[in-house]
Amino acid sequence: MQRMCSRCGKLIPIGTKCSCTTAYKKDYNKFKRDKKIKNFRSSPAWIRTREAVIQRDGGLDLYLLYTTGELVPGCSVHHIYGLSEDWEKRLDMSNLITLSEETHGKIEYLYKTKQKEQLQKLLLEIVRKGGVAE
Repeated sequence: MQRMCSRCGKLIPIGTKCSCTTAYKKDYNKFKRDKKIKNFRSSPAWIRTREAVIQRDGGLDLYLLYTTGELVPGCSVHHIYGLSEDWEKRLDMSNLITLSEETHGKIEYLYKTKQKEQLQKLLLEIVRKGGVAE
């Protein structure tokens, strides 16, 4: 029997860990240990901006709304250009999108592939359009 990995969506045997788990933990430890990023994540400016993004996006996973039309609650705010990639955009609402935890994990996983730039362009377009496909 198999199950779907909640991070990347890959089918894996029940009772085993997905190969994406190691990459995720490596990144988590990298950012958790970065004091500048850690302090930012608990700053009043980030907390206000995060709440404003979730409100702007109606509390929905905009990626799923745009790509599938599904209405899925979102509680995770994703930096399209990451903190280590462009620190100046950390509070720029056009660089932030609301996602579900599952979608956020999948996108973070895809960022480690050759699809990163294409996915960033799509996410910026989704934010610009407000999640509505034309």
